[in-house]
Amino acid sequence: MTNLIEVAAAEIKQLAVIEPKQASKKFELIANTMSDQQLVEVIENIDIVTLTQINSQHDLSFPSIISELMTPEKIRDIVCQQPLYWEEQIKSNAEELQQHTFDFLTYLIRNQDSEEKQAEILQCIADDPAGLFYLSIPFIELYRGEQLHEDDIYNDTQHDAEEDLEEATRFTERHRNEDVHNISYDDPRSLLALIRYLTPRVESAIKALIRNENSGWEGIINKFATELVMQAKENNKATDEYTEVDDMFSFLD
Repeated sequence: MTNLIEVAAAEIKQLAVIEPKQASKKFELIANTMSDQQLVEVIENIDIVTLTQINSQHDLSFPSIISELMTPEKIRDIVCQQPLYWEEQIKSNAEELQQHTFDFLTYLIRNQDSEEKQAEILQCIADDPAGLFYLSIPFIELYRGEQLHEDDIYNDTQHDAEEDLEEATRFTERHRNEDVHNISYDDPRSLLALIRYLTPRVESAIKALIRNENSGWEGIINKFATELVMQAKENNKATDEYTEVDDMFSFLD
């Protein structure tokens, strides 16, 4: 059985080099013949670079068995590694980056089968400085907006609507209230509501990180994106496992 697991992991890694989307489909096929525990062992035999490739190329609108079975630590590492896979058109456009990070986090977090694991993932990501940057990007516009100058006082237009945001995100019976407020899963406020409901301390950390910045939301997103790419590349330099991928994405310099 150990050999079978190693062979399955090797096949997926080889396929991911050529076509990550096919590697994801291959894992789905393997899932029909193995138990969850065996599949977890397969995942443990796949390096984080390959896992990031596979998850980055997965159709984010559909659930994924591989993301459901990954540990919170694996998911954190993927989130911190994923900025190296941002396309230039995403990396250089604040709105695109905001949407992309929201979609990726929604895919990784909402796909989990229990709120307990969702909370563990959120806390694990937020405990990493780079992870907290990533986790904050989808909500920067909600918390900051553009700053306007009036009578030597800077007013944040989103702060003027703070009560509306608080009402939208203060869910104690989350699913019911999402229906009441007509907030769908493709709305960042829905993910923010989930974070506040499951991990209030993470939501507070996100708010503190964003509120500590003085520029407009686009400027903050660009700053966080630059920091994320830099930290991901630094991690690659410090880890032999990532040596090859560091060269592959040298165009981000």
